[in-house]
Amino acid sequence: MSALIVPFIEVQEDKKLLSEVREIFFESSTKKEFKDEKEKELFFEKYLGHYLSHHPELTYLAVDQKVLGYIVAAPNSNGVALQILQPHLCIFKEYFKHYPAHLHINCHHESRGLGIGGLLIEALERKLKSLNIVGVHIMTGTDALNRKFYQKAGFTFEATESFCDSSILFMGKSL
Repeated sequence: MSALIVPFIEVQEDKKLLSEVREIFFESSTKKEFKDEKEKELFFEKYLGHYLSHHPELTYLAVDQKVLGYIVAAPNSNGVALQILQPHLCIFKEYFKHYPAHLHINCHHESRGLGIGGLLIEALERKLKSLNIVGVHIMTGTDALNRKFYQKAGFTFEATESFCDSSILFMGKSL
């Protein structure tokens, strides 16, 4: 499978691609049940919509006739808007000096294990480096299956903290 990595800003008006990104988001999410459409939209905004609207220049799609995956980022996790949406970010504030950018990445289930996630991370890292951003981080569950993926991608710094009775793993990568 050969994927083309496309900057989101070049295709952000394409409703079909946006629909496919949305489909991947909900298919990849661990949260499947919502009490109503409003709760579902707030969840989407918290983990993807905010990034698409506020940081389209840090968004990339992997495309091969359809969207295979996406990556989004915020350049600095110290931003007030992002911390309001995702209050758990504040527990890792001491690490933002070295790993300021925060990313989310998802691939369609049929596209996992094919190197697409790595291509998306490489594209984002090139952009972050061009903006003189010194590092990037993700947050995941301590027992999440994606931990090995991030380790393979060079996210070697790890810290674990508790937030609202959950254990969160912070993984950072220097650029």
